[in-house]
Parts: sequence; C-alpha cells; structure tokens
Amino acid sequence: MTGCGPDRPSNGDLDVYIKARDLYLRGAVDQAAQLVSHINGRTSGFHQARLLEGKILYFKGDMTGSEHIFRELTRRLSGYTEAQLWLLRSLQAQGRTREAEDLLDAILELNPGDPRFLHQAGMLRLAGDDIGGALAFFRRSQEYSVDLLQSYVESARILYRFGMTDPALADLATAKALLPPDSTMRRPLEDLERRIKEARQ
Repeated sequence: MTGCGPDRPSNGDLDVYIKARDLYLRGAVDQAAQLVSHINGRTSGFHQARLLEGKILYFKGDMTGSEHIFRELTRRLSGYTEAQLWLLRSLQAQGRTREAEDLLDAILELNPGDPRFLHQAGMLRLAGDDIGGALAFFRRSQEYSVDLLQSYVESARILYRFGMTDPALADLATAKALLPPDSTMRRPLEDLERRIKEARQ
C-alpha cells in the first residue's frame, strides 16, 4: 500500500518519492531532501514519503526535526513499527536513553519477537555499559533472525528449480551467514548448496 486512509498519493508524488528514495539509498541525502520537499501529499496521508523525510533529517543531523516527524507518524498510525524504530534511534542519538527505554519497553510488550527492536534494546544496554544485558538482547535477536533466513532458503529453492543457480547460491550464502554455527539447519543448507553447485557444472 502506498497511502493511508482515503487519501492516496498522486502519480506525480509517487514518481518523485521513488526518485528521492533511490537518491537516499545511494547516500545523496541533500538531493533526496530537495525532492521530498516537493511531494505535496507527504503530510496528508503519504506516510512513506513522510518517513523518508524524517530519515533524511536524521542523517543530516537534525534530530529534533526527525523526532517530530517520527512522533507524528507513530501518533497518526498506531503500530507503524518502522516509524517507532526510527523514533527510538532519534531519541538514542540525542542521549535520551531513559525515554528511549520506556518507549522500547512498551513496543516489546506488543512485539517481543521483532529482531530489530531486540537489537535496538541491545544497543541501548550497550550504551549504558550493561554488557551482559546487551548480549542477552543480541542473542534473542539472533534467535528470531533465524526465521528470516527461511525466506532466503525458499527463494534459493525456487531459483534453483528454474535453473538460476548463481542467484540461488547467493541467497544460500546469505542464509548461511545468518545461521548460528551450531544450528541443526546448517547440514541441510550445505546439502542444498552442494546439489546446486553440482547442477551448475
């Protein structure tokens, strides 16, 4: 979905957003900022554009401006996890650790298995020199991250089935990198990787 509520972004706004997002992903935040400012619907329903605007401000060092946008989005769109995540980062960057921890506790109560928030909790503990607490959250994040690698495995299977062995092996390499060393899934992944390599020869 590209809009929220009854208002949807115009085709022109969508085109500008895509260009701005691509510039942002390439690190050209100043150019991306100029484009985003011309998106008419960003404050009235085009929440992806508004989020991008906040992220640009964050990377330009305007933490107050970015926090304002992320708070606006979390108020307007309950459960918008991407905005919540960036609000946490904005608060932490400003050194407002206690406020970030309170927000994170509330988020984790509803999203206890989201590895991104578990990682953020680890970062907050690390910033407070709580090494044990940080490791505990990082471990929990790693456990849930195993679920994410299943997408890479299934993608590799599909690509292999259609003879696209190089992309299949690339997805498997990503899955193996995400996998803990002692996981029971490592052997089946290595077997699949071997079959794909044999098929490529």
